[in-house]
Amino acid sequence: MVTSTDVECHSCLTSCKMSKDNTFDPGFCDCHSNNNTEDSYENATTCAGSQCFVKVEYFPDESIAILQKGCVQNLPQGVNSCHYAGQLESVHCYCQGHLCNNKGELNSYTPISLPTVECCECSKPGGDICPEDTCLRSCTGNYCLIDFDGVEQGCGMGLPRLQNFLLHGCICTKPSGMCNQLNTSRNYQIQQVIARRVDDQNYCYSLHQRSDKPFDKEIFRIADTCEGHYCFISLTTSEMVIEMSNNTSEHQSTAINYKGVARPKYELLAGCLKVDDDKKVSVGCTSEYLTKETPLSKHCICDSHLCNYFDKLHEESFDDSPDITANALSSSVLHDETEPVAHLQSQLLYHYIFMLSTVCYFCT
Repeated sequence: MVTSTDVECHSCLTSCKMSKDNTFDPGFCDCHSNNNTEDSYENATTCAGSQCFVKVEYFPDESIAILQKGCVQNLPQGVNSCHYAGQLESVHCYCQGHLCNNKGELNSYTPISLPTVECCECSKPGGDICPEDTCLRSCTGNYCLIDFDGVEQGCGMGLPRLQNFLLHGCICTKPSGMCNQLNTSRNYQIQQVIARRVDDQNYCYSLHQRSDKPFDKEIFRIADTCEGHYCFISLTTSEMVIEMSNNTSEHQSTAINYKGVARPKYELLAGCLKVDDDKKVSVGCTSEYLTKETPLSKHCICDSHLCNYFDKLHEESFDDSPDITANALSSSVLHDETEPVAHLQSQLLYHYIFMLSTVCYFCT
């Protein structure tokens, strides 16, 4: 359903060779709905949504960049323009206006500059012994993060957001730095998250499945349950990958012989979400798609018992959507495990923090 407030957006995908400094030139690598050049996606068209998006995914080892454009419905306000999506190899741009997802409107897809902070860096799964009250190493990013499951500390790039599949941790942007020290973060989470609203929680379905084929509601026969302040459900249907061109022999491996494509890849994630402040969560759904008939992802948060059932993904969410403001922002848990030459699409529903503070969450 197209509403009076929807805008028309370019919907296409293309890829190109990166330069030696691991960048690409949008002047020679772009796609849009009325572009018939060789670099255009052959099915380039337009879609209608409340916002438009552009994603640029970099694959430095293969010297390939993939650029994808499409529509978004019900994205949180305040996130227009381009930002890193957690890492330097991924840039996401959003805008609102007629065919605005082009290089001219979005400054050649250049991420805007954000304040930086110093953070603790450590990885117990990587063999480090992470100290409780100090930092083993430091890194510089736009926000700090810590994952208590396995103990990992590090930096994130772009607007602060829940890291993919970071189920038990905190993110923070304290200007003095090193806000993700282990004991400091753990104490905050125990006091402000786990012990909060213990008598006011919802039962939710808990499920995580991947498949090369679409899911149906029968998948929930194997779901468990959990308790949290909120329930969530997240479905992604596609991933961007690179593959060898048809004219490439088995012994050739130069970047020019690769191309970027989007292929079906289904991932369903449902569970519970606990947060330290209800004002940082907005109930509702955010959708991303090339056309309304070809969705890329849908992420929903709800606040009633067992509300995150499969049917939630198929509710009409293009009208009467919640008013998502800078102080009531979407939050979810997404997947972080990327294959060597694949970037998963499940990076849309962010937990944006527009104040310098600590935000913790606990998900099961």
